[in-house]
Amino acid sequence: MPLARRSLLLVCVSTLGCASAQAPPPPRGPLTARDYVPLRAGAAWSYDTQTGYGGDTVLSALAVVRVDGQRFYVRSGTRTETWELRGDGVVREGDYVVRDPVRAGATWAARDGSHLEVRAVNGARTVGGQRFRNVIEVVRSGSQARIETTTWYAADVGVIEVRATTASSLGQTIEVHSTLRGYVLGDAT
Repeated sequence: MPLARRSLLLVCVSTLGCASAQAPPPPRGPLTARDYVPLRAGAAWSYDTQTGYGGDTVLSALAVVRVDGQRFYVRSGTRTETWELRGDGVVREGDYVVRDPVRAGATWAARDGSHLEVRAVNGARTVGGQRFRNVIEVVRSGSQARIETTTWYAADVGVIEVRATTASSLGQTIEVHSTLRGYVLGDAT
C-alpha cells in the first residue's frame, strides 16, 4: 500500500475514533421531583396491570396528549388528567405526587386527607427484567377509601411500578399491581 494511502487511512481511522468518543455528561445536581416525573410532549408509558379481580392482567397506558406551559394533559384510557410542574414538585389533579426536596422521610398531605411519604431514595429496582437506578419509593395511605398505594419512580423514566391494596367489605385483601412495560420520553425541548 502506498505511503499516501496508508497516511490517509490512518487519518480517517484516528478522526473516526475521535468523533465517536463522547465527553462524560456534566455533573448532575440533586435529583428533583421533575427528574422522577419527566413530563414532556409526546411522552408515554405502558404498564402490565394485574387487576386484582380473577387474576386478569391488562395493558394500561399513560400519554401526554397536550402541553400548555408547565401544565400537561395526560390521557389514560378515556380519562384525561391535568399534571403540573411546579417549583416545589409535580402535581396531578391538584395533589402533589412528588415534592421537593426529594429525601427519605419527607411527607405531605393530599386533599382527601391521605398522607404521602418518601420511604426510600437512591434505590435500585428490577421491573420487567430491567434494572432501574435512582429509584424513590412513595407511599400514600390513610385516605377515606382505605387504599394504600406504593409507587416507585425511576429518575429520567417516571413511574416504574405501582402496588395498591385495600380490604373488601368481606375482609379480603384486593391488590392492583402495575409494572412498566415500555416508555418513550418524547420531546425534551
